[in-house]
Amino acid sequence: MRIQLKKDMAYAMTPMKILSWPVGTWPLQEYNVASASRCIFAISFLLLMVIMVHVEMYLDRSDSEKNLDAVVMISCGILAVLKMAWFRVRSAGLVFNFTSAVKDYNELDSDEKRAIMRRHAYMGRVAGTSVILFAYFSATLFATVSMLASDEEETSLNANETKGKSTNYPVPSECALQVLHVPDKLFLLIFILEYLMLLVTSNGNLGSDAVFFGITFHLCGQAELLKLDFTKIVNEEENTAKRIDALIKRHRHLLKLSEQLNDVISSVLIVQLFSSCLLICTTGFQFIFSLSELDGVMMIKTFMVMSTCLSQLFAYSYVGDYLTVQMEGIGYSFYSSSWYDLPRYLSRDIVLILLRSQRPVHLTAGKFIVVNMESYMSIMKTSMSYLSVLRVMITT
Repeated sequence: MRIQLKKDMAYAMTPMKILSWPVGTWPLQEYNVASASRCIFAISFLLLMVIMVHVEMYLDRSDSEKNLDAVVMISCGILAVLKMAWFRVRSAGLVFNFTSAVKDYNELDSDEKRAIMRRHAYMGRVAGTSVILFAYFSATLFATVSMLASDEEETSLNANETKGKSTNYPVPSECALQVLHVPDKLFLLIFILEYLMLLVTSNGNLGSDAVFFGITFHLCGQAELLKLDFTKIVNEEENTAKRIDALIKRHRHLLKLSEQLNDVISSVLIVQLFSSCLLICTTGFQFIFSLSELDGVMMIKTFMVMSTCLSQLFAYSYVGDYLTVQMEGIGYSFYSSSWYDLPRYLSRDIVLILLRSQRPVHLTAGKFIVVNMESYMSIMKTSMSYLSVLRVMITT
């Protein structure tokens, strides 16, 4: 049993550690100079990318396709910086949740509970893997498209017998590098560094999301275990009073965990929602434009970026909705049990549990926007409305 519990904990924790440890935000690490250095280096690396893209937009405003790519990268880069910095500064809530998760795995005492936790760990892996794979594929696609564009331009230059060399990079930076007089022989090195910038952006942005999804699904699993314990409490013949008291304290503990998770992500989520709406409109506009120009490569690239934004937004909405349903179901599970068979002085405790379960547990953005499937549909409608306006601008 102990070996199985270690395997289950590794199954749940290892993907999150792989994504967060390189950028210094892994909650179970030792917070020392080494971890701070990794976080500072990753943030500085991304800030360099954001500054470089801003300079590129200032120097070259004529290429609309490049500027739209720049908007995407700036938005994703800022989000990645905010999440890494916030997860590092406000790490207490994440550390408390992850420490509690390790303790939960060590205290599992039945195969039924193991199955529930394994299922929720799988849900966390699916949610995190789906968004991070979209991000990695989009980053690779940006690098591939720039490489193909460089080869195509170089072939055109050779055919016209014109001297010169094409320099297209994954991150829009051609004019900025020319101002810095970067030699052409460093093309491969800069290309690799900019591709790494895109991967670090994916890790900082979508990787942080995967960590948050994983620990939130673990909390939902603990809520389901609590519901299971509540339904069985009446069948216990001994120490019923102590058991009910322990379950009430466990309920209070889960509410505290959910509150701390919401405090960690709430401030970042308001920026996330605004950026998602902006990127959906921007990439949708670019997709329509490339469709009218029959540019297959650009259609694929914009479709992947838009799919990443939609999957990320859907994952947050689904996780927020699932958390609310699981926490609300705790009081209902006790009410559905045979609580009327308990002694009268014990059955009164059901009122306390029901009162606490009536307080909704929501994932909120900025403490005032509830993130659930309803808000997801609202954001989609708003984005499509703005996209329709942009489409009319193209046709006219």
